[in-house]
Amino acid sequence: MSDLKADIAAVLDALCACWNATDLGPIRDLWDADEAVPFALPQEILEPIISWERYERYLREGEARLHGSSMRWWDLNVKELAPGLAVALYQMHWNGQIKGFSFPMGVDSRVTAIFRRKPEGWKICHYVEAMPSPLLHLQQAYAAAVDPEFKVEAAGR
Repeated sequence: MSDLKADIAAVLDALCACWNATDLGPIRDLWDADEAVPFALPQEILEPIISWERYERYLREGEARLHGSSMRWWDLNVKELAPGLAVALYQMHWNGQIKGFSFPMGVDSRVTAIFRRKPEGWKICHYVEAMPSPLLHLQQAYAAAVDPEFKVEAAGR
């Protein structure tokens, strides 16, 4: 793993640690504080986040509506866009127990994020989640419903 990829992985690990503790305030510290106008697009909200005030409110409101949460990531791809600027593309899974719901829920998402190198390390400056399409979800549900013996038979064809 390159140093760049390891450094970005460490930021993602810190992001997951915040979600795993359902302590979202420290996520703000993972962002570049010098970024004038942060852009973020979590998949569960309608409008993009385009300000620090709105992003901080998103974190506060998110934490307030959760009994618990967790996040994990995989399939990280990273490349440097310019000196001190990198983009990451990865997949993640999020679990949450949302107040008012009688059961927990989970969702897979794809993420692209831009990071800026600061003296203290890499910081997020742009973040977008892209949920797989409903058609892909439907195909996955159909695939999960296939009887195990049919899967073995089909694999032999």
